[in-house]
Amino acid sequence: MKETINIEQDISYVSLLDKVKKLELEKRTLEQENNSQYKTIVSLERKMTKLDEITQQRDWLLDTLTKKISDLSRFQTDLFRAERFATIGEMSARLAHEMRNPLAIIKNTIEVVKLKHSSEISNDLMNMFRAIDNASSRIVFQLDAVLNFVRSSPLECDEYSLSKILDSAIDKIVVPEEIRIHRPQNDIQLFCDMEKIEAVFTNILMNAIQAMKNSGEITVRFSQNDNVVTIEVEDSGPGIQENIIDQIFEPLFTTKSQGTGLGLPTVKAIIQQHYGSIQVTNKPTVFSIFIPSKLES
Repeated sequence: MKETINIEQDISYVSLLDKVKKLELEKRTLEQENNSQYKTIVSLERKMTKLDEITQQRDWLLDTLTKKISDLSRFQTDLFRAERFATIGEMSARLAHEMRNPLAIIKNTIEVVKLKHSSEISNDLMNMFRAIDNASSRIVFQLDAVLNFVRSSPLECDEYSLSKILDSAIDKIVVPEEIRIHRPQNDIQLFCDMEKIEAVFTNILMNAIQAMKNSGEITVRFSQNDNVVTIEVEDSGPGIQENIIDQIFEPLFTTKSQGTGLGLPTVKAIIQQHYGSIQVTNKPTVFSIFIPSKLES
C-alpha cells in the first residue's frame, strides 16, 4: 500500500515538474516574442520619427520652392519694367534735352523784351508775358523731373545749410499768392549733394502746392537726433486717398492731368542715394525724410 502511494506521489511530482518546465519554456517564448515586438515597435518609432523629419523637410522644400518661384516671377516683372523704363528714360532724356534749349530762348527773349521795352509794354501784354513765363517754368520743371529721374549721377557732397538749400528751392518755384510757406526757425548742417536735396525740396513743395490747389499753408521742420537728420514737410491740403497712398512713389503713377509721375519717385531715389528713407502720413499730409548726418564711405 505504501509503495502504491509513493509511486503515485512520484508520478504527481514528475507531472508537476513537466508543467513547470512547460511554463518556463512558454515564459521564455513569450519573453522572446515580447523582446521581438519591442524591437519592432522601437524600429517603427524610429521610422515614424524619420518620416516626420522627411515630411518637415518636404514642407520646407515646398515653401522654399514656392518662395523662389514667387521671387523669380517678381524678378521677371521687375526686369521687364526696368527694361521698359530704360527705353522710356533714354527717349525722355533726349526729348528733354531738345526741349530745354527752345524754352530757354523763349524765357530769355521775354526777359530781354521786358527790360528793353518796359515803358512801352501795356499791363495786358505784361500779364501775357507773365503767363508765358510761368508756363515755360512749369515745362522746365517737368523736364527737370524727367532728367533727374532718368540720369544717374554720383553724389557731390559737402557740408551745407538746409535752410539755404530750402530758400534756394523756394526761389526756383512759382509760389501762388495764397500759399504760405513757414520755414524752420532752426538750421542744420547736412553733408549732402546740395543740388539733389534742392530737387527734393522743389518736388515736395510743388506737390504740396498742387495738392492744395494753390491755396493753403506749408510748414517745413528740421530736427536732428543722434546721427539722423529729419526733414518734415506738412501741408494743409485734403490729404492723399488711402487707396493710392502706397503707390505715390511708383514711377509714372500720377493723379494729376499735367503730372509726369516722376517727381516723388525722383525724391525717393535721391533720398535712398543718401542712404536715407522717406515716408508719408495722412491727415495732415506729412512727408518725413530721414538722412544720416554723415554718409558712410
